[in-house]
Amino acid sequence: MLNKQYSFLSRRAWLPVFAVCLSLASTLASLPDVAAEPPRSTEQLIDSLGSIETFAANFEQARINSRGNIARESTGEFAIARPERFHWRYETPHVQELTASKGILWVYEPDLRQATRSKLDSGTAAPIAILMGDRPVEDVFHIRDLGRTDGDMNWFALEPREESGDFREVLLGLDSEGLKEMRFIDQLDQTTRVVFSDRRFNQPVDEDRFRFQVPDGVDVVEAREPPQMQ
Repeated sequence: MLNKQYSFLSRRAWLPVFAVCLSLASTLASLPDVAAEPPRSTEQLIDSLGSIETFAANFEQARINSRGNIARESTGEFAIARPERFHWRYETPHVQELTASKGILWVYEPDLRQATRSKLDSGTAAPIAILMGDRPVEDVFHIRDLGRTDGDMNWFALEPREESGDFREVLLGLDSEGLKEMRFIDQLDQTTRVVFSDRRFNQPVDEDRFRFQVPDGVDVVEAREPPQMQ
């Protein structure tokens, strides 16, 4: 295999959304047998932060431009397990797998025959660090109750307390089971919408999902830092 080293810039702007999505999912998801209704205030939202050991779901993701047109859609599935383990797989439009364990992130792109390895630094305030760290969500974000419902969901807005170059606001839609939909609004007023389905909380997850083995014939790229949004 060919080993390379450079500052990696992904061809697909997925990582900040992926990282915040999983980090918030792991802290905001409420157990189905505990939550009778979605949180209806900021205090209830914070109080509902539960000790989730595992979380798995399918997702549908759409990038919507500032004119309201859908620019890109993708689907897939993921699983996370505390501490510091996750597996996220895009199935359409291109297969891409992200696997993390013990502070190392692998990004595997079969169509490029390439796997990128980088460290995850839990000591920073970057979105990827929120996932790997243990900081309470209210320490990382300003939280606002939007005071509206959408079907069976209540909505909240989160703004990063520290300056972020990737997004300016995250909207959360929660139902009685927990996190159901997220909308990320970036600095260019583009929105990334992620909708979860078949949500499974605190169910057993095969540990093999968090172990990446480089396939034969695949190039390995050693990145200095995790990929950033273009």
